[in-house]
Amino acid sequence: MIKRTVVAMAILVGTVWVALLATGEQEQRSRREPQVRLVRTVGCVERHSDREPTWWLSRAADPTEVRPGVFNRTEIEEIADTVEPGAREFQLVGVADFLDVEGLLASGDRALFTTPEQANATGELRAGRTVLVKGLLIEADESSRINLMAVVGLSETCE
Repeated sequence: MIKRTVVAMAILVGTVWVALLATGEQEQRSRREPQVRLVRTVGCVERHSDREPTWWLSRAADPTEVRPGVFNRTEIEEIADTVEPGAREFQLVGVADFLDVEGLLASGDRALFTTPEQANATGELRAGRTVLVKGLLIEADESSRINLMAVVGLSETCE
């Protein structure tokens, strides 16, 4: 009787162990595959004035998947020299930190908790300018968006 109980317990423990391992591997696989891709692209900045202004990247090159982190000078120069304008268009989101101080303070409720002296705005995102952007690519049926993480001005005009 004790021998049967020990064998039954060993089988139960083994079955539970295998099930837990399978669940853990599946969770790891799903964690490794991001829901959105981190990309970079180059294009022309446009500001559309609807009810609330929106920012767009037009004449953009196809996005290229990139690693996290900031652009270094060599990357910026290489991209500026090699990437050609394209036909893509992306709505830019998360733009406030890349506007000038006035634009940042006009975004949402920023003026309620930020003074002009405290504003951390880069001023890199300006209409009519060619920029290199890095961000999370959000693709939908009707439009594509990039949630900005970095913006670097390449030219004061869109050529």
